[in-house]
Amino acid sequence: MSTSQNKELLESIRGHVALLDRTSKQLIQVMDQQIRAVITANESHIERLSDMHQSVSKEFKNYESQFIAELSRLLEMNGEEEQESVRLQLLKERYPEFQSEIDQWHNLLTENTRTLQTKHDQIIELLEFAMAQNAKMMHSLYNEHHQKNTHYGVEGSKTTHFAGVAVNQHI
Repeated sequence: MSTSQNKELLESIRGHVALLDRTSKQLIQVMDQQIRAVITANESHIERLSDMHQSVSKEFKNYESQFIAELSRLLEMNGEEEQESVRLQLLKERYPEFQSEIDQWHNLLTENTRTLQTKHDQIIELLEFAMAQNAKMMHSLYNEHHQKNTHYGVEGSKTTHFAGVAVNQHI
């Protein structure tokens, strides 16, 4: 294949990388906003941002599928029909003259993926912390309520039923 044909084939991959980069940056922004919304316990923002996150994630997965399909097609055109795993780095073997650009794409996508994973982990940790704090608060409220509503039987021992309740349960 000529260099101009190679450039045309790689141009489609370049476009997919740009879409993935743009969409992953949008996801990172949404996740940053989600983190702030969870910290401030702003329910309306959390709900709105969850919807936005789902929408952008769907878009990202679509672009990701297109990227993988295009990469597969490009590698198959170059004799890799029995490819077990499609990897961007394989393009460097096929197109050594574009090695630096392929490395840039790889580094960009790898960095975005790491950042997305970090943000995802932060959100999960925050939500787990919020759930644990909520459980502790509910436990404290229940204990406080239970202590205030403790009743004593005629013998002076604690009972869960105050006078008349036990009779009502057996009627």
